[in-house]
Amino acid sequence: MPKNSRGRTAKRQANVNRNAPSQHFTTNKQLISSMLEIAETTPPQPLAIDIGAGFGALTLPLAQTREQVWAVERDSRLAAKLRRRTETMSNIKVIEQDFLQIRLPRVPFDVVANIPFAITTGTLRKLMDNPVNSFQRAVLITEFGAAKRFTRNPITDPRILSWRIWFDLDLLQPLSPQNFSPAPRVAAAILQIRRRQQPIVVPREHQHFLGLAKQVLHAPHAPLGEALRHIFTPKQIRLLLRNLGLERDAPICSLTESQWGIVYLTMRQHVPPERWPKALSPIGTKEQGKNGS
Repeated sequence: MPKNSRGRTAKRQANVNRNAPSQHFTTNKQLISSMLEIAETTPPQPLAIDIGAGFGALTLPLAQTREQVWAVERDSRLAAKLRRRTETMSNIKVIEQDFLQIRLPRVPFDVVANIPFAITTGTLRKLMDNPVNSFQRAVLITEFGAAKRFTRNPITDPRILSWRIWFDLDLLQPLSPQNFSPAPRVAAAILQIRRRQQPIVVPREHQHFLGLAKQVLHAPHAPLGEALRHIFTPKQIRLLLRNLGLERDAPICSLTESQWGIVYLTMRQHVPPERWPKALSPIGTKEQGKNGS
């Protein structure tokens, strides 16, 4: 490698390390192709968002198949470089802002991104806490541990449960740190998210469901009979157990997503609304920032 080329590479690496400590840029072209192939397996939305767009490794190929791409990059220098690199591509919109602060599009959209690990949970909360928004599906590179936590069974976290009522989450593939620059200290993974075509609970009732999940999963390993007794009468619990096909001493966290739907529907039909648990802290009701369309 020529000396001046090595100098440019070192300078670029220094900028990455200084400006995006939680962002590990994709260097494997085969990995990028695999992500795009996964993203195209079902009819894609015309609009796609690349979060932590960096130098445009995903942004540019995405723009070949989508009518519009939002390239969200909070680092001003990276955003400026990406803006110059894409100035002739009219379907790319570079947004120099923290993704957690932008207003989501009103039209249906997908996300294809290698997201900064530091905002993994915040990103998923923004996309899925309020299922009445226009988010449809995502192919994401995340930290492996986070992807495993979001997809594992049993489900003990009420927020993750609420996501999985409206979306299918799948850990598709672990990824070696060698796929990135700078290399992260932990393994990564490809996480796929798809909106359910037939939601288990009507999306507009997500706050009511979250209230139920928060109260019942307060002690996730409690027996079903104990966990449900503050909401349902003994007769209703017996009906529930028959419909669920479970014994009274089965742990509440052992319920599948469809079984949680049965619990919610039973509450909806047989428990007076004044006895429904409340979500203590409403989520997904407001989105701050600009750039909505």
